[in-house]
Amino acid sequence: MSNGARWERIGEAVAWLVVAAVGMVMLTQTIGSDGTRLIATLQTLTPYFLPVVAAIAAIAWWRRWHGVGLTASAVGTAILLLAVPLVFPPSQPSPADGASGLRVGAVNLLYSNVRTDEVADELVTHDLDVIVFSEYTAEHQAVLLDHPIVDDFPHREDRDGLQAGGMAVWSRHPLEPDTPPGTINYSIDVVAQGPDGPIRILAVHPPTPIFNFSGWRDDLALIGDVASRGTSPTLVIGDFNASYWHPVFRRLLRRGLTDAHMANGRGWSTSWPTDEFVPPFVRLDHALTGNGLVSTDVDNFRVPGSDHTGFVVTVSPAR
Repeated sequence: MSNGARWERIGEAVAWLVVAAVGMVMLTQTIGSDGTRLIATLQTLTPYFLPVVAAIAAIAWWRRWHGVGLTASAVGTAILLLAVPLVFPPSQPSPADGASGLRVGAVNLLYSNVRTDEVADELVTHDLDVIVFSEYTAEHQAVLLDHPIVDDFPHREDRDGLQAGGMAVWSRHPLEPDTPPGTINYSIDVVAQGPDGPIRILAVHPPTPIFNFSGWRDDLALIGDVASRGTSPTLVIGDFNASYWHPVFRRLLRRGLTDAHMANGRGWSTSWPTDEFVPPFVRLDHALTGNGLVSTDVDNFRVPGSDHTGFVVTVSPAR
């Protein structure tokens, strides 16, 4: 066998290996399997696999590796089909006539963040009605309570925790707390009495699948169960440690919840990580609306000292 033929076979074999690996990930997407920690991690990279398999398909058809070309084309098509809801956002009802809208900010503070005062300065600029904090510690609480922002948010539900486990909801409007779900990290279930009437806010932060895979799946399922109870317009918001590319997250959406970033044409935006050499490549932070609540706007912002971007979502009851 000539050297040229040998390298041809090696190239085809490598192409098969890559396409097979991506194909296995897409198989888990197709059947809706959460897989394992490794699979869940690879699923976050799903959109980035498209240019890889597209390049392999092009090379395969050029080199007449027909099997590779067909398989790579099929895998690439599966990725494109999965991305359709991001390209064509889900529709929402119109907001109620005369609705003022409730502006809710979501902030993952990062439990080790020592720039809490700068975070508060940033939040003041966004004219918020409600702030949802995750990874909220006693140290964060002390700094925030000593900042002028505290005067604007007299209604507070604080559950400070160790490291990433704490959560808080601060509001300009009265809050009526309900029994929080029994999630691994603290969750908060409250009704905000805003200008458009009562809006239920379920603030959540499931564990990461890398450290607690079964707990991650169980918490996301529990969040779906809790969110579907009751009839009040509902906002489920926080760091889900899950993306659209995870089947477990898409199952949440199928329970009558709408992702605000997707609905407002921002489904391709990313939120993590912001403290690494690599740029943010996946959205883990979400606002989901249900029970007659609609989002009319969503915008992202930098959170000093955190590894996540924050966002502001404006929500109103539907007409």
